[in-house]
Amino acid sequence: MKNLMLALAVLTLTSANVYAEEVVEDALMEAPSDYVLSLLQSCTDYAADDEIEAKDMNKYLLSCINTELEEGYYQLISSLPKEEM
Repeated sequence: MKNLMLALAVLTLTSANVYAEEVVEDALMEAPSDYVLSLLQSCTDYAADDEIEAKDMNKYLLSCINTELEEGYYQLISSLPKEEM
């Protein structure tokens, strides 16, 4: 009986933790477009420094931008932003 109670307690705590993480992810704000564009420029500069090949550029830039967004607690993006003309 003690094992059952312990298992239920662990399950309850685990479920609460998973729910809390989902709520936090849903609460992330979308980053302002000018901020995302500034990240694009910074990441483009990093790519040049790292000598990233053209065929790998989009993947590199998207990963770089999303890393910065994640550190700033913003929603991640699924495609690169278009630069304003």
